[in-house]
Formats: sequence, structure tokens, C-alpha cells
Amino acid sequence: MKDAKRRFAFYLLYIIGFFIVIGIGCKKEKVIFPEVNTTEVTIITPVSASCTGIVISAGSTKLIEKGLCWSDSPSPKIEDSTVSTYLYPYLVAFELRIGGLNPETTYYVRAYATSEAGTSYGEELSFTTPVDLTGETGTIADIDGNIYPTIGIGAQIWMSENLKTTRYNDGSSIPLVTDNSKWSQLFTPAYCWYNNDMNNKYIYGALYNWYTVQTGKLCPSGWHVPSDTEWKVIEIFLGGGGVAGGKMKLPGTDYWKSPNVGATNSSGFAGLPGGVRAEDGSFQNISESNLFWTSTGKKDFSIWYRAQDYLAIELGRGIHSILCGGSIRCIKD
Repeated sequence: MKDAKRRFAFYLLYIIGFFIVIGIGCKKEKVIFPEVNTTEVTIITPVSASCTGIVISAGSTKLIEKGLCWSDSPSPKIEDSTVSTYLYPYLVAFELRIGGLNPETTYYVRAYATSEAGTSYGEELSFTTPVDLTGETGTIADIDGNIYPTIGIGAQIWMSENLKTTRYNDGSSIPLVTDNSKWSQLFTPAYCWYNNDMNNKYIYGALYNWYTVQTGKLCPSGWHVPSDTEWKVIEIFLGGGGVAGGKMKLPGTDYWKSPNVGATNSSGFAGLPGGVRAEDGSFQNISESNLFWTSTGKKDFSIWYRAQDYLAIELGRGIHSILCGGSIRCIKD
């Protein structure tokens, strides 16, 4: 009797163990989807926007694609409009521009990541494209009474001539400095005319050191010196810095030296080659290039600028010494 019970218990344990082993063998590995974040919508124009995202994890399977999807309805999916980016390294944040948008429209955007397991989405962000002011014209006067034509480019209104005021918008005078040595040692605001020739005022405007920009009083009331980001907005609206320079230069060789590459002025910005005043006070590059100050400085006393050149279609971007003299284009607040 005892032997029968022992055999029964043995066979019962054997059967239970068999099914446990079978169950473990059939158990599937847990599938983990990618993890992705939508971080920020940055530069918005009437027809485009830039957005950033980052893949946090590829999950348990191979990553196939990452990017942005958007729609004018909430909860966009990859079946809607998409733009993708380089896959690896996938843990590095990415920024992409979405285009083909309509002005004055609300859009919804999400970062996505697709792996062999499926597609995951980041948080949904929304933004509204601004009104398109392209082609709108007008005028603005500075405190000296100089009248400037203005032009709408995307959602921005720009002066389409270089600033030539000799006074701040509160009526106080900006010092005129003609001596090269004195200019090179300045740590205070100053302006000049190219080659100290006032005839250059009427075509090219004045050259200002960045201390004048720093006052915040250089442009007419209701206008300001554009920031580096505001320059980026016009670049993007015109198709990117690689082609924007030509769209912002007056064509022909009346003012620009030949060949004036790619100049169409299709934007109406009407850039002219007003040259620069270098750190040592010398005047350089009239008819060949220009330098437009931004209002954005760096900790090492260098300033972001934009530039056009007679040999380039690009709109140049770089940093320059605070002591140099450059041109100013004001933008409406």
C-alpha cells in the first residue's frame, strides 16, 4: 500500500515537473516598444516649423526609423505627414523642419520611433502658424527724419535699407568717430560713414560698433535690431542659409562687384555691399560684401552676424569682434 502511494506521488511530481518545463520552454520573451520624447517646437514661419525630439530607448528589438509626424488634427500618426532623420546614434536629440504648412493654422506634432516591435509616439505638441505678411510694403522714419521702405518677409516686417540714424530713438546723439586709432580703442558706442565719406550714407547707411546695438535704442521706436534667432527665421522662410543670401541681394553690378552670384532680391530685402570697419579702424570690402549685426552676443565679447558676398549665394553666419563696424537692418517688434 505504501509502495503504491509512493509511486503515485512520484508520478504526480513527474507530471507536474513536465508541464512546468513545457511552460517555461513555451514562454515568449516580453516585447518592449521604443521610447521617444517630443521636446520642443522652435522656429515657426507661416509655412514651416522646426521641432526637436529624442529616442530614449530602442526597446527590445532593432530600431528601424525615427522622426516627426504631424497633422492639423490631434494625435498625428505615421500615416499622416512625416519627416525622418538619421537613425544612429539614436540616443542623440534631433531637430527637423516640417514644411508645406498653411498660414494661420493650428498643427499637432509628435516625435516617433519605429522598431521591429512597432511604433511609439512622444508627447503631442501643438503650434499655430502666423499670418503671412510676405510682400507687404510700407515706410518707417527714424528720429533724424530718414525714411526707410519696409518689406514683409514671412511673418516679419524688415527695413529694406540700411539704418543711417545719427541719434538714438530718445534723441541723444551717437558719437561720430573718424580716426582709425581712436576707433580701434573704443569701448563705447560710435558710428561712421564708410571711408568717412558722408556720400556713402545715402546708399549704404552707417556703420555702427556693437556698443550702439547694446543700448537697445538704435532703431526707431517699435522696431529693434534682430536677434540671431530672428535672422534664422528669415533664412528658413527663404529656403535656408544656403540660398537665402541671393534672395536677399539686389541683382546687377551697379553696386555689387561682378559676378554678384545668385542675386535675385526675390524677398525684397535689397541687401547692398556696405563693407565693414575692422577692429583697427580700417575700412574694407565695400562693393564686395556686408556685415549685418544681430543683437545676440557671446561671453567672449564676440557677436553673431549675417553677411552677403558678391561671390556667394549663401547668407553667411559667424561671430565678429564687438569693436568692428557693421550695418544694421531693423525689424518690427
